[in-house]
Parts: sequence; C-alpha cells; structure tokens
Amino acid sequence: MANFLNKLGRFMATHKLAGVFIWVLIIASILTPIAIDPPTFSNEIKMDGIKSLDTNEKIEDKYGIDGSKATIRIVLKSNEDGEITNKNNVTAVTKMLEDIKKNDKHVDKVSNPYEMKLINKDQSATYADVTFDTEPINLNKKSIDKVKDEVKELKEDTTLQIELTGSGMNAIDELGVTSEVIGISVAFIILMITFASLIAAGMPIISALIGLISSVGIIGLLTHIFEIPNITMTLAVMIGLALGIDYALFILYRYREIKKHERDHVKAIGLALGTAGGAVVFAGITVMIAVCGLSLVGIKFLSVMGLASALSVLFAVLTSLTLVPTLISVFHKQIEPKAIVTKEKNYDNFWSKFVLGKPWIAALLGLVFLGGLIIPVNDMRLGIPDDGMKSEDSTQRKAYQIISDEFGEGYNGVIPMLIKTTADKDDPKALQSNVKQVINDINNMDHVDVVSPPQMTKDNNYALITIVPEKGPNAKSTNELAKDLRDYNKDAKDKFDYQTEISGLTVINIDMSKKLNDAIPLFAGVIICLAFVLLMIVFRSLLIPLIAVTGFLLSLLATLGFTTLVMQQGVMSELFGIDANGPLLAFLPVITIGLLFGLAMDYEVFLMSRVHEEYSKTKNNLHSLKVGIKESGPVIVAAALIMFSVFISFVFQDDVMIKSMGIALAFGVLFDAFIVRLMIVPALTLLFGKASWYLPKWLDRILPVVDIEGHNLMHDEVEMQQTTSNVSTIYTPSQKAMTADIKDTNKHSINETQLEATVHTNKATTKEIEVDKLSQSELLALLKQQSNNIKDLNTLIEKYMNN
Repeated sequence: MANFLNKLGRFMATHKLAGVFIWVLIIASILTPIAIDPPTFSNEIKMDGIKSLDTNEKIEDKYGIDGSKATIRIVLKSNEDGEITNKNNVTAVTKMLEDIKKNDKHVDKVSNPYEMKLINKDQSATYADVTFDTEPINLNKKSIDKVKDEVKELKEDTTLQIELTGSGMNAIDELGVTSEVIGISVAFIILMITFASLIAAGMPIISALIGLISSVGIIGLLTHIFEIPNITMTLAVMIGLALGIDYALFILYRYREIKKHERDHVKAIGLALGTAGGAVVFAGITVMIAVCGLSLVGIKFLSVMGLASALSVLFAVLTSLTLVPTLISVFHKQIEPKAIVTKEKNYDNFWSKFVLGKPWIAALLGLVFLGGLIIPVNDMRLGIPDDGMKSEDSTQRKAYQIISDEFGEGYNGVIPMLIKTTADKDDPKALQSNVKQVINDINNMDHVDVVSPPQMTKDNNYALITIVPEKGPNAKSTNELAKDLRDYNKDAKDKFDYQTEISGLTVINIDMSKKLNDAIPLFAGVIICLAFVLLMIVFRSLLIPLIAVTGFLLSLLATLGFTTLVMQQGVMSELFGIDANGPLLAFLPVITIGLLFGLAMDYEVFLMSRVHEEYSKTKNNLHSLKVGIKESGPVIVAAALIMFSVFISFVFQDDVMIKSMGIALAFGVLFDAFIVRLMIVPALTLLFGKASWYLPKWLDRILPVVDIEGHNLMHDEVEMQQTTSNVSTIYTPSQKAMTADIKDTNKHSINETQLEATVHTNKATTKEIEVDKLSQSELLALLKQQSNNIKDLNTLIEKYMNN
C-alpha cells in the first residue's frame, strides 16, 4: 500500500489542476440534483422486532386510530381558574379549530376539547389534537405554518397562552450551522498554533469541508430512495468534519516533517502519503468497520446511521489522499517549513519526564481518574428524550410543562392497553364485570394515576383502555409500571381467559431502549476483539494490543459515566445548556463504542508505530517511548483538540439528542487521547519492559505482515540516500578531469549492455571501490546500478556533479 500511496501522492502533486477540477466536478454533480429536488429526512426512529409496535398496528386495525400520522397538539392555558371555559374563549377556540380543519385539505381530523371534556379540574387548561393525513416525514411546512397562523390570531384575540407539541412539530426541527462554525473556528486556531501558517491551517479545513459536502450531499440524494432519520445527518456531519480535519492534519504534518530534509516537494508529498497516508487509510477503514458494525445490533435505523457515517468517513479519507496533496503542491512555497540544524536530538520533554520518569504514578493516576468516572455507569438509564428534555424556550417544552402542571406529568406519556375479550364476547354481563375488574386491578398498581373507561369493538372481541402513569415517559417509575402491566397478562389469562398487551410511544421507547441496551455486550465484544487482532498484526505483540483495548474499554466506560453525570444526574448540566435531566439517548452507547474505537485505534497507531519503529532499531524501550511521545505526541494532541472542538460545539444545538452525542464524543476523545494513549499506554509499556514486544514465533509466522505507516518505504529511501552519499564521497576534488569528462556524456558511446556487464563483473561494494581504479564506463555503470531504470542515469550524474 505504501508504494501505491507514494505514487498517488506524486501523481496528485504533479497533476494538481486536474485534482482540483475533479473535486469541483464531483461537488457540482452532487449539488445540482439536490438543488432541483431537496432531500427529505424522517423525524421518527423506527425499528423492527418490537412487540409494542405490533400491538400498535392491532389498535390501528381494530379502532381506526393511526398513530403513524403527523399530529400537532395545541395546548391552551388561561391566566385564571375557570377562564378556559368562559363563553368568549370557548367560541374563539372552537372557531380556530374549525378554521384549521377548513383551511387545510391535509388535516384529517381535529379534536374538540370541550366535547371530549379534556379540561383540567380548575378549568384553566385544555388541549386539542390536529391529525394530518400524512406521516411526519411527509408533512408539508405550509400545513404547519397554517396551524401557527391560526394560533397566532387566537393569541391576539385572547389572553390565552398557547403552545404546540407533537410529531408534526418535530418535523420542522432543523440542524443549524452554529455548531459547525464554532467547531471549524476553534479547529482553525489549533491548526494555526500547530503549523504557524495561515495557509497550512486552512488546508485541512478546506479538505474536510469538500469531503463533508460530498458525503452529506449523497446522503441527501439517498433520502429519495431510503427512509433516513434526520439524526443521521447530524452524526455524519460530526464524523465527517472531525475526521476530515484530523486525517488531513496527519498528512500535512508528515509532509512538513519530511520537507525539512527533502528539497523536492513532489517527492516529499509522495513520501508523506506513503507513510501517514497508510495510517489514514487504516484508521478510516477501522472507523468504517466500526460504524458499519452497528448493523450487528439488528436495528434498521442504526444500520442506516452506520452506513451513512461510513460514507462520510470514506470521503474524509478520499479528500485527504487526493485533495490534500493537490493543495500542498499548489501552495508548497507558502507552507515551506523552517530548515533544521543538524544536531543531536533531545527527546526529553515535560510530559515524557513525568510519564516515563514515574510510570507507576502516571499509570495509577490515569486508572484512578477513569475509574472514578466509571462509577456512575451503574446508574445509567437509556431512553428516548421527550419534550420535557427540550430547551426551556421551546414551545414543545412549554406545552409539556403545562400538561404536567395542569393534568399530571403522566398525560405526556399515556399507555394504551389492548384487551382481547373473545372469551366473554357472547356474555355482555360477564364482559362488563370482567373488564371492570381488569381496570380495578390496574388502578391498584403502583405508579398509576388514572385509567380511562374501556372502548369496546362492535364485535366485543377487544377492549381498549388508556393508563395514565404518575410520572413522565422517561421516569424510572413509568418503566417499572410498563413491566408490571406486561406481567399482568398472566393474571388476566388465569382469571378471565383474557389477553392483554400494551403499546403507545412511551412503551415503544422503553422497548427500543431495552433492545439497544441488550445489544451493547455483543457489539462491544466484537469491536474489542477486532481491535486486539488488528493491533497484534500491526505491532507483532500480545501486550501492546492488550494494553490498548483495555485502555479503550476504560475510556469508553468513563465516557458513559461522565455523560450519565451530566445528562442524568445534572452535574454541570447548566454549563452545557441542558435544562432538564433524563436518561441517556438509547443508541448513544453503541454509537460511542463505534466512533471511539476508530479514534482510539487511530491515536494508538500513530503513537505506537513510531515507538515500534524505534524499538526495532535500538531495542531500548525507554528511548523508543521518548521518541514516540516527542515526535507523535504534538500531532495527537492537536488532532484530539480538533476532535473535541468539533464535537463539543454541538452542545449549542437545542436538540437534547444532539447535545448528548456531542458531550459523549467530545469527552470520549479527551479521555482516550490524553489519559489512555499519552499516559497509561506509555507508562504500562515501559513497566512491562521487553515483554511488551513479545510475540510467540509460531504466531508471528502465521500473522500477515502489514506496514501501515510505510516504514519499508522510508527505510528504502534512507538506504538510497546513504548509498548516493557513499558514491559521492568516493570521489575527491582531485578527480576534476574525470568529472569534466562525465559532464559531456555525448562524447562517450556506452550502451546499456556494456553498463550492465561492467556492474556484473564488479564484485566490490560501493564502499570498497577506489576512484583511481574506476574507468569512465565503470563509473557510469555504478551510477546506473543505483537507479531504478536507465532514464534516471542523467539525473544521478547531475546530482553527483552538484555534490
């Protein structure tokens, strides 16, 4: 791979205008159809294999209640008790609801709260539901605006507080650009500090944005073929932007390091791509495998999110391997690094002195820090955020609060129960008595506020009741109630030969969370095993991979623990703009596992490959670790800080789901890069000594050899430079006559066969050759021997003459 990437880098550097044109063409071909037909994302999170969803379909079939249709709930509150039912307000509210139904053909039905007695006890609040004829994903913005216009008019005519909620309102939630702007701005500052160059700092950002636009554009086009949740776009933007900048940073950083010793910028670009490019490809493939591994969970929307994220990673890799070399070639004079003065290197710095000077203390501090953050994981609960966790300024949060205060928090998450009463369908008296007993049994359960009267089907085969919990949808008590209601099915079967099953959004979310929670061990196990095998192949060691995956597991658990502290227990929640506490996003753990795995392996490879290279030459563990920290540490720090800035910027979004992902990924990167990779890993590697690099010989023989950072390429380059240097040192200033003859190569007739014969018959090594004994043909043959082909002969001669 290193040779291929080397050639690719040289090609892109040589054909820089073609490289720019290709990416302009790609962007244009993606954005043009999007401009003609904008993408449509789903606002619902669905999954297969959920029993409550099957029950929901039964309810829709038996009662004609289609829960999949978009709904806007209009919540009204008066300033004084009894005011909501005064004549003027009743007339105004009724007229508003009639106008909503009349003015929009997409409105299927509108409930009248006065007819349905949906009034609170002190007659100060009520609510009405507007149901549309389409699902939220297809709800037209004009329909939402019409409802808003009618509500605005009612507000002007009355003193009522009116707020909106429901699936129809979620359809207008859009991802802003504030987060991206903040993340990019901070990343630019970090790059400026790293490279001390305005142009160099801009290159990774330009590359990342081009890759991001391409991947997001393709995802948008795919929405016309597949149903893609809008949260997918958020994740793709996070990953594409962060990885795009990081991968470009790795290559640009390596180019500038190589350029300090290599005059030719094209050659330096090739070497940078052949070395750091391999690590980028490895890291990118690792992340793609991890996010595609979300398919193992067996949940459709997670599979879609994983594939979309993999697409953004793919373009981050592609732009880094093609666009970055092009940009470097265009601006190579402007980003020229300062020449270095050759002197003995000092690999000691503050960090290596601390970590390697006191490895026991460093390892212990890191383990204690992460261990402390792991403790809250024991109390971690998973769920789907409801309107009660939205921003306090949002109309959905205000509507949720009014219903909670005036009716009861449980009214925000009612639980429908479908009762199969076929056993008593021909005995009305027994049917009435037994259904009443079922309701009494449920009323006597813990955490139940109220149970509605039953709705019977015409054939008396089914009864439908609605259970209102005491607390909201994400409360622990509501989760316990759902379990008790499911367990009641056995009692109903034994007592009445009835079958009961529950549904509703609250129960569906509980079931989804449980399924996601159950999938974590399998997914994490596969990821950890994959990491161990990959690192064992790369570093030819058993302990290095073991330390790496153990560190990954610690940083993962610490990340989930920290996120639990913030999101669930409210620690520092105000700092991150979180107005209400609740469970963690149900699919946050699996997403965090997939992404942190890829990033952890990225940093592990970038650090330990340099350590491994040095150890292979010196067999000095301490020295090798110092070299790794000194040379790879700065770019790991810069990359991690860029990742952190991009991820943490998403806490400025109003959506609590996006906030939670931003917090988890941002601090996950910090914990893994700074505590694990730059602290625990070097300390433990030093403490284990030579055992860190042990691999059984039988295992070494069967494992494939992978050179992801192009060490062989660099080794060949160094050997070539040394050989060329040896050739040039053979000749002394006294050989001016010979060099004068060599300059005029047209005077001599030496064909390729003669050159090869001369080389073949010369058994001496380069160092053993004495210039005085060399004929002109032998000298030319020797130069030919050091070239890859006959075309390089004149170049070598010119280089010799310049020296």
